[in-house]
Amino acid sequence: MRSSVLALLFFACASQAGVIIGGTRFVFAENKKSISVTLKNRSAQTWLISSKISSGSAWPGNDGAVRPVIPFSATPPLFALHGNSENIIRLVGSGAELAQDRETLFMLSIAAIPSGKAPPGSVQMAVRSNLKLFYRPADLPGDPARAYQALGWQRTARGLTVENNTPYFVTLFKLSINGEAIDNPGVVAPFSKRQTPWCQASSRCQLSWQSLNDYGRVMPAVVTSVYTTSQGVSSRVITSASPSR
Repeated sequence: MRSSVLALLFFACASQAGVIIGGTRFVFAENKKSISVTLKNRSAQTWLISSKISSGSAWPGNDGAVRPVIPFSATPPLFALHGNSENIIRLVGSGAELAQDRETLFMLSIAAIPSGKAPPGSVQMAVRSNLKLFYRPADLPGDPARAYQALGWQRTARGLTVENNTPYFVTLFKLSINGEAIDNPGVVAPFSKRQTPWCQASSRCQLSWQSLNDYGRVMPAVVTSVYTTSQGVSSRVITSASPSR
C-alpha cells in the first residue's frame, strides 16, 4: 500500500513540476520542412525523453480513419533532459504525400522516464503525453478557429449525428448534453459525419460545446438545441453562439 501511495504521489509531482511540453497541439503546415517542440525540465532530476509519431486513430471520432504512412520523424527520438534545462524535439517532414483538400491527424507521443534508482520503498513512474499533430495543406478555405461553430447535429434512431463540412478537424471540448458532461468526446474529422450514441432517450437534446484553437486556447461555447418534431424529423436550432475573438 505504501508503495502504491508513493507511486501516485510521484506521478502527480512529475506531471506538475517535472517536464513541461511547450504546447498541447501542433500544426505542421505544408510549406514547413520542420517544426520544433520545446521541453523544459523544472526539476533537479534527469529525465529520459522518448518521442514517436503515430496515426491519429486513437481519438474517438477518428478511429475508423485509414492509417496513412507516417510522413514525419521526431529527432532526437531519445535523449537525456538534465535538471533545470531545456531542449527541443524537431519534427521533420519526409515529403510523403497526404490528402491536399483536408487536414490529417497524427499523434505525437512524448514520454518522460525517470533516470536513476527509486528511493527505498517507492516506485518511479514514466509520464507519457499524447498530443495532437495536424498536417495542414496550404490554401485550405475557411478559418480553422471557427470550424467548430459550423458543426451540424441531427437526431437519429441511434442517437446524435454530428457533421463537419469543413476541411479542418474539430476537437470537441467540454461537450455537455442536457447538462451532463460527455467524457472524452473526441474529434469530428473533416468532411465527415460521425454517429454517436449520445442523447438516445430524450426527445430534446440541448448541447453545449467548445473547442481549442491552434495555440490551445479554449474557444467560446456554442449552445444548440436538437429536437424531434411530431413528424419525426430532426431539427437544429442555434440558441446561442459566441463569436471567436
